[in-house]
Amino acid sequence: MTARCASGFGLAVASAVLIFVGTPNAQAQSYSASGQIGYLGEWEIKGSLAKTATRAGADYSGPVTLRHVGLCSVNGIEQKSGVVQLKVSRSRLEGTLAMDDDNCRIDASVSHPFAGLLNCRNGQGVPINLSIDEAAASHP
Repeated sequence: MTARCASGFGLAVASAVLIFVGTPNAQAQSYSASGQIGYLGEWEIKGSLAKTATRAGADYSGPVTLRHVGLCSVNGIEQKSGVVQLKVSRSRLEGTLAMDDDNCRIDASVSHPFAGLLNCRNGQGVPINLSIDEAAASHP
């Protein structure tokens, strides 16, 4: 009985340590993302991202909304929802944009705004400019 209790206690402590150490979002900060996608900047992208510091730089993730703001919007404003996962190092921003109808790869240089290319099933080498800024704190 004692061996089982000691072993169960050790398992509980090990699990607690894994949960604490393995939770990267414990120190996540809120950031806003905005920018343009397309050869003429015909898509606007906006979102709210969580930032987590990493050894290599930072990871950002969260929901985004793409809104077609180009002149050829025949049937009104088209809007899409998606999720971005981004990794920023000293020299690159790399990540994904996942939407219901497509998954895209983002590759950009580290600048402000990040400037690079979006590669999707429905379009390769589409320009993307993306700014990520600390979200304004709301005060009650």
